[in-house]
Amino acid sequence: MIAALAAPSTLRDGEVTLLPLDSDVPALLVAASYDDEITRWTQVPHGMTLVDAGMVVAGWASNSRVVRLQVCLPDLGPAGLVTVWINQRDRAEVGYWLLEPARGRGVARRAVGMLCDWAFATCDVNELELTTLPGNTASEKVATACGFSAAGTIDLDVKGDTRTLRLWLRRNADAAARDQRAPIGT
Repeated sequence: MIAALAAPSTLRDGEVTLLPLDSDVPALLVAASYDDEITRWTQVPHGMTLVDAGMVVAGWASNSRVVRLQVCLPDLGPAGLVTVWINQRDRAEVGYWLLEPARGRGVARRAVGMLCDWAFATCDVNELELTTLPGNTASEKVATACGFSAAGTIDLDVKGDTRTLRLWLRRNADAAARDQRAPIGT
């Protein structure tokens, strides 16, 4: 069981930077709530106001079982979020979304890759989960590019409705190597 996640300060991969949440995040969340692709494939509700988003972000601050980081680009500033959390099954799970101007540029792959590497190095997890709604081929490509493998389906709540999602798993390469080196019978 994982009790809490410690938030990193800043993570960088070239021009992609993951930053802790700041006062720009409510506006970023409002923008996401008006992006049809984000509201279609994620838990972000449609049509949030700045007050709604501010209340949501304020509530996030007290949850030690979730790490949210802004995805920032030099030409766009804050352009999305990546998240790792301890889900209801007590497993570490990854999620992400990007605003339209940041999509199709390899940003999600780089941001999710950095988040996964950080989680494996820092949070004492050996496996990460990720889920996608049926038809979300863009997210499935990101999952595959980040080392996740399809692992069946799972029924989860998505905005108040139970949906069957595709489950993806990524094992920590260091843990896998340790498992392969372990003597038989230990």
